[in-house]
Amino acid sequence: MAIVLIGIDDTDNATSPGTGRLARRLAEEIEERGTKVHGITRHQFLLDERIAYTSHNSGACLAIEWNRPLGDLDFAIDLISDWSAEGSDPGICIAFRDGVAPDIIQWGWAATREVLSRDGAIALARAHDACLRPLGGNGDGIIGALAGVGLRADGNEGRFLDLPGLRMLAEFVDIRELLEIGIQVDHRTPVGAAHDRLRYKTMNWVRPRLVGGQPVWPVEWNEDEHAWIPVDRKRSRPLE
Repeated sequence: MAIVLIGIDDTDNATSPGTGRLARRLAEEIEERGTKVHGITRHQFLLDERIAYTSHNSGACLAIEWNRPLGDLDFAIDLISDWSAEGSDPGICIAFRDGVAPDIIQWGWAATREVLSRDGAIALARAHDACLRPLGGNGDGIIGALAGVGLRADGNEGRFLDLPGLRMLAEFVDIRELLEIGIQVDHRTPVGAAHDRLRYKTMNWVRPRLVGGQPVWPVEWNEDEHAWIPVDRKRSRPLE
């Protein structure tokens, strides 16, 4: 089964739900149509005063199983266009993961450290026959949408906003529950004999990093909790 990536960006305004929330809504719609979603990742782009963004300048990317033409995903384009907030500059990119060109991956990494242009995104998408659509406003969201697809295809930047079962995890879990939903655990402090390897405190916010194409959750031992706790704490916009 082929994997298709759907990158979206600049879908919100200062008072609306964030792009991450919209990505989760799209995932729900896709699942209702009988397609499996392999998680949603958040990708952080450059923070710079020359770039117009709502809060964090981050985009989202869905990975889904897909065995039909990309044109059959036009409904996703229509939904994001309809759902995007007033005054936003949304964009969407859709591509088969295995067909993402190295130049698009490089574009994704460039977006983490450089100010990029809408014209550059359009030219790159045309050169590699990628589906890239501005959906309103000035269309600047295509810059991050293309970058999100590139970074998700590379598999080494970003964090998971959602995975099947991720948001069902309780405050305390054991490693078997994490492995069952595909999360690899990265212990950042030495695992001593006194440490209970099966006791993890989620702090009700598990957002694994995207490493080697897989969800990896960095944790550190906390003596007060007598448990492993997340290295990454909640800092994201509440609406995401």
